[in-house]
Amino acid sequence: MCCIRKLTLGAVIVIMIIVSGCSTLQPETPSYNNDKDPIVGLWFSESPDSVTYFIFYENLTFNAWSRSAAGVPDYRYQYFGTWDVSGGNEYTTTGQHIGYGEVTALAIWRDLAILYDPAGDTVTIPVYDNQEFNRISKIPQEAGIV
Repeated sequence: MCCIRKLTLGAVIVIMIIVSGCSTLQPETPSYNNDKDPIVGLWFSESPDSVTYFIFYENLTFNAWSRSAAGVPDYRYQYFGTWDVSGGNEYTTTGQHIGYGEVTALAIWRDLAILYDPAGDTVTIPVYDNQEFNRISKIPQEAGIV
């Protein structure tokens, strides 16, 4: 009788493994309420001197990074922290701004005003000569970007 139980248990385990391998369940795609906070997502800006990315998350945090373009001294920075609504389509980021490269090293705490333009679905940073960012995705993810 003990052998029958072992065989039955073994058969049940094998069947469970086979059935679980045949599952067609897809992971749930997260939903993002970009109407509430339209800056949530992945943003990109390119200038003659640099390439910059910002990712704004729903939990009011962000990451940003930039690198110099070809033909200028190598310089990179990372910027991360929190963001908040200042009013209307204006937002404020607060966080650490860390730069490094051939030019100089930099580590400061920085607040930046960010303006969102709903008509163009762009954001600008006025203090950086109105540097304009275009949306890559409404989903805030870093996959494949360095």
